Amino acid sequence: MVAKKSLSDCIKNFTPAWFTVIMGTGAVSSLIHHFAYGNADVIWAFTLIVFFLNFILFILISAATIARYVMFPEVWSKMMRHPAQSLFLGAIPMGFATLLNICHDIYVRSGFGGPNFIYFIWALWWIDALGSFFCAMGMIYAMSNMQSQPFANMAAVWLLPVVTLIVASSTGGLLASAIQPFLALMMITVYLARLIVHGPPDVNLILSSVIVLGPLGQGGYSLLLNGANLASLFPLENTGQFPMNGMSGDLMYSFCFCVAYALFVMGIAWACIAIFSIFAVVRKSGPPKFAVPYWGLIFPNAVYSLLAVQMGVILDGGFFRVFGAMWTTFTFVLWAAMTIRSIPAILDRSIFVAPCLATPPPKRPPSSTQSLDEEKASGGNGNVLVIEAPGHKEFEVVLPFYNKK
Repeated sequence: MVAKKSLSDCIKNFTPAWFTVIMGTGAVSSLIHHFAYGNADVIWAFTLIVFFLNFILFILISAATIARYVMFPEVWSKMMRHPAQSLFLGAIPMGFATLLNICHDIYVRSGFGGPNFIYFIWALWWIDALGSFFCAMGMIYAMSNMQSQPFANMAAVWLLPVVTLIVASSTGGLLASAIQPFLALMMITVYLARLIVHGPPDVNLILSSVIVLGPLGQGGYSLLLNGANLASLFPLENTGQFPMNGMSGDLMYSFCFCVAYALFVMGIAWACIAIFSIFAVVRKSGPPKFAVPYWGLIFPNAVYSLLAVQMGVILDGGFFRVFGAMWTTFTFVLWAAMTIRSIPAILDRSIFVAPCLATPPPKRPPSSTQSLDEEKASGGNGNVLVIEAPGHKEFEVVLPFYNKK
């Protein structure tokens, strides 16, 4: 029988992936609030129940995270150099943004706190937006300079730091909305190339295939919200020229809707790719062991459901309403299953495992220039190809697969 972990060991193994619980639960509360069918008062009551549950979880998880790095400061560098665990830092601002969304809904529905409350939420959004920006840019720097990220090992978790900008844009719709779609779509393109060249990720990362739905669903939802805001704001005065033309607001809204619809269609394609990939890997290697990253399944499905629901509201179409309701129901059942499965794992403390502590992170390979300098310093030239051309200066190229012998 395996000995039960102490409280200190649980804190030491408390990874940033726990914030995916906040993301998923917060997204589910928004889904319940926007559910197209049922009694509005009952739905709102369930929304508040899930919101306050999520708020308590956010306080507990944040406290455990702070305690981890205060009690074990050396764990920070290990986590930052881990090619997967560090990416879950993006879940922190995303989880916080889901709380702000419901706070906004509370104000709109009941006027709670008056103008001071909404200004307080606005200030918190600015903190979250700046945190999202620095998380996205900082993690891209860490991935390229501090970690070993072979192309063959790429997984959809690479999207986590970038999705922070999309979530912030759907909450506030200012700075992040100008950046959010481009980084995510570029990474999705690279991920598709990785799938074609190397096949699906291994069993430990295969569930991350669903994460691609996150930027597509949240990006489309953000565009619809921002498009509606632009339509109501423009033109400030009608001067006859864009963007002050009388039709400029509707034109911007139409553009946002078209892009959101394209993202919705892409989401269907990526959902199929994720399902096929998971089925192929599970059939070959069996299902992955239950762990905190399972919670990463909730948020992408939830925000994609939100996109479908919002499309139904705009078009007043039965298809999108039914589609959104069905996907919402599936997401809620998935969230309930994750909750039920997590409780015994928390009680016996088996869920507290930090991969960055179990094995040392792989070292980042040296660049070609560093390899050439090291090769010269060692006096060897086994993999250095000297290229000479008549009338031109010779130069050397390091080829890992080339052997002069």
